[in-house]
Amino acid sequence: MKRKEKVDFLTSLSLIVLGSVILIFPLVNIVNVKYVFMGVLSFYGVMNLTKFFLTSEKKDYEGLYVMISSILTLLLLGAINIEDKPVNLALVLFTWIILMSMIKLKKCDYYHDCNNKVFIYKLLSLILFILIGLLTSFNLYYSKDVQVLVLGFFYFINGVLELFDPILNYLLYSNKK
Repeated sequence: MKRKEKVDFLTSLSLIVLGSVILIFPLVNIVNVKYVFMGVLSFYGVMNLTKFFLTSEKKDYEGLYVMISSILTLLLLGAINIEDKPVNLALVLFTWIILMSMIKLKKCDYYHDCNNKVFIYKLLSLILFILIGLLTSFNLYYSKDVQVLVLGFFYFINGVLELFDPILNYLLYSNKK
Protein backbone atom coordinates (compact mmCIF):
# COMPACT_ATOMS: atom_id res chain seq x y z
CA MET A 1 0.00 0.00 0.00
CA LYS A 2 1.13 3.52 -0.73
CA ARG A 3 1.41 6.05 2.05
CA LYS A 4 -1.79 7.87 1.07
CA GLU A 5 -3.74 4.63 0.98
CA LYS A 6 -2.40 3.70 4.42
CA VAL A 7 -3.35 7.08 5.87
CA ASP A 8 -6.84 6.88 4.32
CA PHE A 9 -7.23 3.32 5.62
CA LEU A 10 -6.21 4.30 9.17
CA THR A 11 -8.47 7.35 9.06
CA SER A 12 -11.41 5.19 8.05
CA LEU A 13 -10.65 2.66 10.77
CA SER A 14 -10.54 5.45 13.34
CA LEU A 15 -13.99 6.61 12.15
CA ILE A 16 -15.32 3.10 12.65
CA VAL A 17 -13.81 3.02 16.15
CA LEU A 18 -15.28 6.47 16.86
CA GLY A 19 -18.73 5.30 15.80
CA SER A 20 -18.37 2.19 17.96
CA VAL A 21 -17.31 4.26 20.99
CA ILE A 22 -20.30 6.57 20.52
CA LEU A 23 -22.57 3.53 20.49
CA ILE A 24 -21.28 2.65 23.96
CA PHE A 25 -21.95 6.13 25.39
CA PRO A 26 -25.63 5.56 26.36
CA LEU A 27 -24.60 2.47 28.34
CA VAL A 28 -22.34 4.60 30.54
CA ASN A 29 -24.88 7.48 30.76
CA ILE A 30 -23.07 9.89 28.44
CA VAL A 31 -26.12 11.32 26.71
CA ASN A 32 -25.41 15.03 26.35
CA VAL A 33 -25.87 15.19 22.59
CA LYS A 34 -24.32 18.62 22.17
CA TYR A 35 -21.03 17.64 23.81
CA VAL A 36 -20.94 14.27 22.05
CA PHE A 37 -21.54 15.94 18.69
CA MET A 38 -18.94 18.63 19.45
CA GLY A 39 -16.43 15.94 20.42
CA VAL A 40 -17.13 13.98 17.24
CA LEU A 41 -16.73 17.05 15.03
CA SER A 42 -13.54 18.05 16.84
CA PHE A 43 -12.07 14.55 16.49
CA TYR A 44 -13.15 14.41 12.85
CA GLY A 45 -11.55 17.80 12.14
CA VAL A 46 -8.26 17.05 13.90
CA MET A 47 -8.03 13.63 12.29
CA ASN A 48 -8.58 15.06 8.80
CA LEU A 49 -6.13 17.91 9.39
CA THR A 50 -3.55 15.27 10.31
CA LYS A 51 -4.53 13.35 7.17
CA PHE A 52 -4.00 16.51 5.13
CA PHE A 53 -0.49 17.06 6.52
CA LEU A 54 0.46 13.41 6.04
CA THR A 55 -0.71 13.38 2.40
CA SER A 56 0.06 16.96 1.39
CA GLU A 57 2.63 15.91 -1.21
CA LYS A 58 -0.21 14.34 -3.25
CA LYS A 59 -1.94 17.75 -3.54
CA ASP A 60 -5.05 16.23 -1.94
CA TYR A 61 -6.94 18.94 -0.08
CA GLU A 62 -9.85 16.76 1.02
CA GLY A 63 -8.58 16.57 4.62
CA LEU A 64 -8.27 20.35 4.82
CA TYR A 65 -11.76 20.89 3.42
CA VAL A 66 -13.23 18.37 5.86
CA MET A 67 -11.48 20.10 8.75
CA ILE A 68 -12.88 23.48 7.64
CA SER A 69 -16.39 22.05 7.33
CA SER A 70 -16.08 20.53 10.81
CA ILE A 71 -15.00 23.88 12.25
CA LEU A 72 -17.88 25.69 10.53
CA THR A 73 -20.32 23.13 11.88
CA LEU A 74 -18.79 23.43 15.35
CA LEU A 75 -19.30 27.18 15.23
CA LEU A 76 -22.91 26.68 14.16
CA LEU A 77 -23.40 24.08 16.89
CA GLY A 78 -22.04 26.49 19.49
CA ALA A 79 -24.35 29.27 18.32
CA ILE A 80 -27.57 27.24 18.23
CA ASN A 81 -29.40 25.73 21.19
CA ILE A 82 -29.97 22.07 20.40
CA GLU A 83 -30.82 20.92 23.92
CA ASP A 84 -34.53 21.72 23.78
CA LYS A 85 -35.20 21.48 20.06
CA PRO A 86 -34.16 18.33 18.18
CA VAL A 87 -34.92 20.11 14.91
CA ASN A 88 -31.90 22.35 15.54
CA LEU A 89 -29.68 19.30 16.00
CA ALA A 90 -31.05 17.86 12.77
CA LEU A 91 -30.37 21.14 10.94
CA VAL A 92 -26.79 21.33 12.23
CA LEU A 93 -26.14 17.72 11.21
CA PHE A 94 -27.78 18.34 7.84
CA THR A 95 -25.54 21.39 7.33
CA TRP A 96 -22.48 19.22 7.97
CA ILE A 97 -23.84 16.60 5.57
CA ILE A 98 -24.29 19.23 2.84
CA LEU A 99 -20.73 20.51 3.33
CA MET A 100 -19.34 16.97 3.32
CA SER A 101 -21.37 16.09 0.24
CA MET A 102 -19.82 18.97 -1.67
CA ILE A 103 -16.35 17.78 -0.63
CA LYS A 104 -17.14 14.20 -1.62
CA LEU A 105 -18.57 15.39 -4.94
CA LYS A 106 -15.35 17.28 -5.66
CA LYS A 107 -13.35 14.12 -4.87
CA CYS A 108 -15.67 12.11 -7.10
CA ASP A 109 -15.10 14.60 -9.91
CA TYR A 110 -11.33 14.31 -9.39
CA TYR A 111 -11.51 10.53 -9.75
CA HIS A 112 -13.65 10.90 -12.86
CA ASP A 113 -11.18 13.34 -14.42
CA CYS A 114 -8.31 10.92 -13.73
CA ASN A 115 -10.24 8.06 -15.36
CA ASN A 116 -10.05 6.18 -12.07
CA LYS A 117 -12.51 3.28 -11.83
CA VAL A 118 -13.07 4.08 -8.16
CA PHE A 119 -15.19 6.98 -9.44
CA ILE A 120 -18.21 4.68 -9.63
CA TYR A 121 -17.80 3.61 -6.02
CA LYS A 122 -17.26 7.21 -4.88
CA LEU A 123 -20.49 8.24 -6.62
CA LEU A 124 -22.42 5.38 -5.02
CA SER A 125 -20.91 6.13 -1.62
CA LEU A 126 -21.85 9.81 -2.01
CA ILE A 127 -25.46 8.84 -2.72
CA LEU A 128 -25.47 6.45 0.25
CA PHE A 129 -23.87 9.10 2.49
CA ILE A 130 -26.60 11.60 1.58
CA LEU A 131 -29.39 9.04 2.10
CA ILE A 132 -27.99 7.86 5.43
CA GLY A 133 -27.47 11.47 6.50
CA LEU A 134 -31.05 12.33 5.64
CA LEU A 135 -32.34 9.30 7.54
CA THR A 136 -30.17 10.23 10.50
CA SER A 137 -31.42 13.82 10.46
CA PHE A 138 -35.03 12.64 10.33
CA ASN A 139 -34.54 10.29 13.29
CA LEU A 140 -33.14 12.76 15.80
CA TYR A 141 -36.52 13.46 17.44
CA TYR A 142 -36.31 10.83 20.16
CA SER A 143 -34.78 10.83 23.64
CA LYS A 144 -31.18 11.89 24.25
CA ASP A 145 -29.77 8.36 24.43
CA VAL A 146 -31.45 7.42 21.14
CA GLN A 147 -30.00 10.57 19.55
CA VAL A 148 -26.51 9.53 20.64
CA LEU A 149 -27.09 6.01 19.28
CA VAL A 150 -28.29 7.40 15.94
CA LEU A 151 -25.19 9.62 15.71
CA GLY A 152 -23.01 6.63 16.58
CA PHE A 153 -24.55 4.50 13.83
CA PHE A 154 -24.20 7.36 11.36
CA TYR A 155 -20.48 7.82 12.02
CA PHE A 156 -19.91 4.05 12.08
CA ILE A 157 -21.55 3.66 8.65
CA ASN A 158 -19.65 6.70 7.38
CA GLY A 159 -16.39 5.05 8.45
CA VAL A 160 -17.33 1.83 6.68
CA LEU A 161 -18.14 3.76 3.48
CA GLU A 162 -14.81 5.60 3.69
CA LEU A 163 -12.93 2.34 4.29
CA PHE A 164 -13.64 0.95 0.83
CA ASP A 165 -11.92 3.81 -1.03
CA PRO A 166 -8.30 2.94 -0.07
CA ILE A 167 -9.05 -0.78 -0.32
CA LEU A 168 -10.44 -0.42 -3.85
CA ASN A 169 -7.53 1.80 -4.91
CA TYR A 170 -5.09 -0.78 -3.60
CA LEU A 171 -6.84 -3.74 -5.20
CA LEU A 172 -7.42 -2.08 -8.57
CA TYR A 173 -4.10 -0.29 -9.01
CA SER A 174 -1.54 -2.37 -7.11
CA ASN A 175 -1.30 -4.90 -9.98
CA LYS A 176 -0.23 -2.25 -12.50
CA LYS A 177 3.29 -2.03 -11.11
